[in-house]
Amino acid sequence: MRENRKRRLTRSASDRILGGVFGGLGKYLHVSPNFLRVIYVILTILTAVMPGVIVYLILLIIMPPDPEHPGIMGFFQAFNDLNKKMTDSGDQSRSRRQLTDVEEKDIKRNGRS
Repeated sequence: MRENRKRRLTRSASDRILGGVFGGLGKYLHVSPNFLRVIYVILTILTAVMPGVIVYLILLIIMPPDPEHPGIMGFFQAFNDLNKKMTDSGDQSRSRRQLTDVEEKDIKRNGRS
């Protein structure tokens, strides 16, 4: 019986040369990623290189990483989440003190000018 899972287009973590874009496309389309890579290189050469590079970079940015193996981007995302959590909890525990009735002579007496 066939699994009824929803397929998602993601970058491959296991079949990658640069960013895993063609590994993910090959898995999604059930085609060899090497075939897609060869077609991409031929089309990139025929279209004066720049449009092909731009399309690859756009796909690299748009396609999410494989959720089972997030790779280096997953590390940065986890680090960002941890940093955000620490800053949010730190803001609640520390509050800013407010000084009132301070005169210039008080500041000069402490050695600050």
